[in-house]
Amino acid sequence: MNDIDDFEEGEAGGEAAAAQTDIGASEFLLGEPCLSCGVPSPGVFCVNCGQKQDDLRRSLLLLGRQFVEDTFSFDGRMWRTLGSLAAAPGVVPTHYSHGKRSKYTPPVRLFLVVSFLFFLTVAATNTLFVGLEVNFKDPETAAPAPPITPDDVVVAQKTDSAIGENCSFSGNLRFLIKERNLKTDRERLEACIGGASDLVKNKLESDDVQIQIGDDEGREKEVEQGQEVVDRVFGGINWAVTNPREFNDAVNDWLPRVMFFMTPVLALILTLFLRREVFIFDHMVFSLYIHAVNFAIVGATLILGQFGVPLVGFLAVIGVAMYYFIALKRAYKRGWIKTIWTTFASASLYSLIFIVILMSIVSKIVWQAVV
Repeated sequence: MNDIDDFEEGEAGGEAAAAQTDIGASEFLLGEPCLSCGVPSPGVFCVNCGQKQDDLRRSLLLLGRQFVEDTFSFDGRMWRTLGSLAAAPGVVPTHYSHGKRSKYTPPVRLFLVVSFLFFLTVAATNTLFVGLEVNFKDPETAAPAPPITPDDVVVAQKTDSAIGENCSFSGNLRFLIKERNLKTDRERLEACIGGASDLVKNKLESDDVQIQIGDDEGREKEVEQGQEVVDRVFGGINWAVTNPREFNDAVNDWLPRVMFFMTPVLALILTLFLRREVFIFDHMVFSLYIHAVNFAIVGATLILGQFGVPLVGFLAVIGVAMYYFIALKRAYKRGWIKTIWTTFASASLYSLIFIVILMSIVSKIVWQAVV
């Protein structure tokens, strides 16, 4: 009897152990319960709600390090994406927006990484993204002055010695240029600005202006406001020319935000020309990848310029334009004529918006330079 009892107990224990093993295997296959919805999930992400099986409970320093690594690290997908973008323009945005995403770096992440490297390259090559250059016109090439009326004779006599004869100039913005390549006669500019300021002041204090304004108090207030505007405008221009590095740094404070803002602008512009069976999401993916490639092209030309390669600015413009054209052709599969028209129209509208924004920023910087 004892042997029989021992056998039955052993058999029951074996069945219990087997059942326990089956439960453990089942729990292993099902996985841990989701921290959000409680449904067991075997993988990294919940099969029910999609949340990652991670409570993120770790030190702030470790979280920051992981964020930087995830955002700026060059993994296999990053190199594969860059290679595909270079070898086949327009293919990566099409694949990504149509669901083939696992082998490509997300467009926002690529944009952030490449734009960061671009501005780092600009700083490392000691290149000004934008500089203000003043060009003077010689008397023989300058446009003829308008005829002087008798009312202007007195003002002209007062300011002729201050202004001089060679103060016809124009301001030009130069992009991606070395500080040493900015050509401006600063002494001549200061003399001309001082003369122009005196000229405006004399005009504001002339009898005609006094009659139009009326009483003394109103006249003095208008003269002070007009003189302040003149001083701030001409003083800001002089500051930008005299301190090109500080002027460039002020523009660079705005530039990353402007470029990030221009990505949806390009997507909306493409929506105007490519409406058929294409969503704004597709245009946005295309725009982010295109901007990342443009940063890479311009950055590469800056590096080439360090080795003495001529016409790097021209090469950058040609490279950006050609890549944009080919990417549009492959991504949207349009005919040659339609692609040429879309490239020209969208690029022109994009450039116009960008120039207006940039000029607004430059005007703000110049206006606030002298307080």
